[in-house]
Amino acid sequence: MKIQPEMIDANGQFGCNVNSAPVYSKASDYLKNLTRLGVRRGVVWHAAVVSHHALSVNRTMLEEIKRTPGARARTIPALAISPPMLYEHNGVADLRAMMTGHPTRALYYKENFGHTLRQLEPLLAKLADLRPVLFMSSGDFKPEDLLDVAERIPDTHFVIKGIMWPGMAQGFDFLRRRPNVLLESSWLHTWNAVELVVREFGAERLVFGLGGPAHNGAAIGALMDAAITDDERAAIAHGNLDRLLGLSPVLRAAPMRSQCGAYWKRFLAGRALGVDVVDAHYHLGASGGYLLETNDLGEQIAASAAKARQLGVRKILVSGMEALLSEDPLGGNRMLAKALRPYGGQFAAYFGYNPRFGNVLEPALARMMPDFAGFKTLCGYWGVKIDDERFAPMWEYADQHWLPILNHTWDGGGDSPALLKDVVKTYPNATFLIGHSGGGDAGRAEAVELARENRNVILEWCGSFCSSVPWEKTLKQVGAAKLVYGSDAYPHGVGWELGRLLSLNVPDSQLKPILGSNMRRILSRRRMG
Repeated sequence: MKIQPEMIDANGQFGCNVNSAPVYSKASDYLKNLTRLGVRRGVVWHAAVVSHHALSVNRTMLEEIKRTPGARARTIPALAISPPMLYEHNGVADLRAMMTGHPTRALYYKENFGHTLRQLEPLLAKLADLRPVLFMSSGDFKPEDLLDVAERIPDTHFVIKGIMWPGMAQGFDFLRRRPNVLLESSWLHTWNAVELVVREFGAERLVFGLGGPAHNGAAIGALMDAAITDDERAAIAHGNLDRLLGLSPVLRAAPMRSQCGAYWKRFLAGRALGVDVVDAHYHLGASGGYLLETNDLGEQIAASAAKARQLGVRKILVSGMEALLSEDPLGGNRMLAKALRPYGGQFAAYFGYNPRFGNVLEPALARMMPDFAGFKTLCGYWGVKIDDERFAPMWEYADQHWLPILNHTWDGGGDSPALLKDVVKTYPNATFLIGHSGGGDAGRAEAVELARENRNVILEWCGSFCSSVPWEKTLKQVGAAKLVYGSDAYPHGVGWELGRLLSLNVPDSQLKPILGSNMRRILSRRRMG
C-alpha cells in the first residue's frame, strides 16, 4: 500500500493585487487548502508583486505570516526580487536582512515593468553566499536569459513553475542543459509526465506543486499514481526542497488531511476505487504536440487497459487521433474500431465526424455506427463552428438512435457552448456532452446555463481546471447527475484528472454517479434496432 509522503507545495501564493481577483486573499485561506489536501508546508509569494514595489510587498507578506497562527511554521516565504533593488538605497541589504531574519533561501521573480531575468544576475551574485533558490513561472523569462544566467551562477538554483504540455519540450531542454534548473509539477498533467522526468533526468530535478484551487489534488494524484520508487516520490514531494532550502524534514506517520472521502483514500493508497468508473473522454493514436513515451496505437491501448485495471476503470470511451486530425478520418475511425475489438467491452469508440469530410463520412454512418458508441467533434482544431449546418447528418443520426456526442468546447471561439443553444433543442433524443465543461470561466457559465435549461445536455470533467469557478459551486447549480468523468488521456494523465475529481470537497455520494452511473445511463439509451 502506498503512503502519501510529507509534501511541500512549491507553488503557493496569497494576497491581493490591483488587477485580478485573489487566489487566496489571506495566508490563512491558503493554509486551509493545504490542510484539506494533506500538504504540510508551502513556498509562498505575495500576489501584489505583479504591480508593486518588491521590498514593500515582502514586508507585507512577512508581517502577515508573523500574525497568522501556524503560518510561520508552515510557509516558506519566496521573497520578491527585482533588478532595481541593485540600485535602491539599502536595497540589497534589506533583502539580505529579510532572507536571514525569517530565514529563507527562496526568492520569487515576476517579469514586469520591462525588467528581464538577465538584469537580475548581478543581484543574485551578491546573494550567492546565501545559496538562494529562485522560483519563477515559465512565461516570465526568455529561455536564452535563463540558460545564460544559470550558467554564470551555478550555485543558484532555478525552479520553473507552471510548465504544461506545450512547454514540456522547452522545460526538458532546460533540465538537459543546466544542472541547477528544476521543474515544478503542478501543470505536468500529461500521461506519465512524472515518470518521464524521473527516467530522463532523475527525481532530484522535480519538485511538487499544487497549482491553483481549480487543480484540487490533481498533482497529488499524479505523484501518487506515478510508477516510481517510494524514495523518488519522497524526494519530489519534499526532499529536494528540504535540501535546496535548508529545511528540517517533518516526519509524521500520516498526512494531515482534514477532509477525505473513501474513494480518494483508496486512490492515494494505490488501490482500485471500488466503484463503477467510466471514462467518457479518451483519445488514442499519434500526437504531434504532446511529449509521450509512445505514439503507437497498440502500445497505448495496452498501457490504457493496464492503467484501467489498476484503478478500477471498467469502461473507456475513445476517439481516435487519426480520425480527428488526419486527412483520412474515415480510415482513422476504421483503424480505431479494429484495434479495440480484442478488448471486448473494456473500450468503446466515438466516431470522429469532421464536417469538412462529410461527403465521405455521411455515407458510412449506417454501415459503421453499429461499431461505435457515439460521436466526437473537435471544432476548435478544425476551424469549423460547432453549429455549422454541415453537422446536420451527425445530429440527425444521433437523435434517431439516441446516441451521445462528445463535443470539444471552449469559450470565446467556434465551439463555445452557447452556440449549441438551438441545436440541443432541435435534437432532443441525442445527448450532448459538453467537453471540458466549456473551458474557461465564460465557457463554464455558458455550459451551466445550457445544462440547466436542457435535459439532454451533460457537462464533462477533463480540462475544466482552466476555469477558476469552484466545482463545488457548479455542482450546486446543476446537480451531480449533470456531470460525467473524463480524463482526456492518452495525452492527459489519468491520475492527474482522476485525482482532481476525487479530491473535490464533496461527499462520495455525489462522486459516485459522476464516476460511472451517469455515463452508463446515457449509453443505455442507445437504440440501434
